[in-house]
Amino acid sequence: MDQFFQFVTEHYILSTLWIVVFVMLVMDIMKKRFSSLQPLKPQEAVLKTNRGGVFVDVRTDDEFAKGHIAGSKHLPLAKIRAGDIKTLEKFKDAPIVMVCNYGNTARTAGTALVKAGFSQVYVLQGGLQAWQGASLPVNKAQPKKQNKKKS
Repeated sequence: MDQFFQFVTEHYILSTLWIVVFVMLVMDIMKKRFSSLQPLKPQEAVLKTNRGGVFVDVRTDDEFAKGHIAGSKHLPLAKIRAGDIKTLEKFKDAPIVMVCNYGNTARTAGTALVKAGFSQVYVLQGGLQAWQGASLPVNKAQPKKQNKKKS
């Protein structure tokens, strides 16, 4: 035990950093445990949306165009933060599964929806990467046709 105290006193910066990392880890675990948002595995998310729910993709327009879950609604995080959630009003009491690339951005968007009064908001655990890892289908946006005027 004396060696431990000697190490801590001689390496106080390193010891302080370890304490800070430990506290942050505990806070993250507690935040996830007591969060109103529940993470869903891809198969669980399919079951929730098949019962009247919807996937909401919060990625950018370019990311959404590269690949998204079939039937998902595209509502970027910036619009959700701005309060532009009219397209989701009819799903206020239905299951809503938030999707992003890995799950972190979706958690932020989901928290905003819960604050706006949505009752069943979930996060796709692992995001679209987990969806593709489970070999579930992804749609790609069709390229927009440009109208060329004939002269």
